[in-house]
Amino acid sequence: MNRSAILVGITLLTMTLLFSMACSRKADTIRVGTYDNRAVAIAYSNSKYNDVSSKMEEFSKANEAGDTAKVRELEDWGAKHQNALHRQGFGRVPVDDLLKPVEDKISAMALQMNLDLIAWNVNYSDANVEIVDISLELAKLFEPSEQALGWIEDIKNQPPVDLDELEE
Repeated sequence: MNRSAILVGITLLTMTLLFSMACSRKADTIRVGTYDNRAVAIAYSNSKYNDVSSKMEEFSKANEAGDTAKVRELEDWGAKHQNALHRQGFGRVPVDDLLKPVEDKISAMALQMNLDLIAWNVNYSDANVEIVDISLELAKLFEPSEQALGWIEDIKNQPPVDLDELEE
């Protein structure tokens, strides 16, 4: 079983448990914040949290020093990192790893928006459940540029690319 499938399974299980706990309360309405992973990927890719710059610096130093093993390691890292961001930025792929740098800000955002829980995707309809798209609010935690915000806005109008198509 590949890593993405495991992450999706864990995410779905966690969301189901949290949703079940929230539903067991006698609240009038449950507010669920959902997000488009592509918005998070775009915001992360263009942020200070993306460590590509430091890795490129390491690469230059290793290359100048003639450290071929380190150069190869960093080339492999770059290819894997780029592939992961490409899948997260265009397909439907979890972005839990990208949210880690801003996870301390997510709770405050959820409180401010009066959210009971945050889930990647919810396919549930009930009069007592309010689904709120928080894609832009999550993206803003990465302090994106106006250009990145434009890309995030544009991607909302595009369907995610099928993962098999992305692999080609």
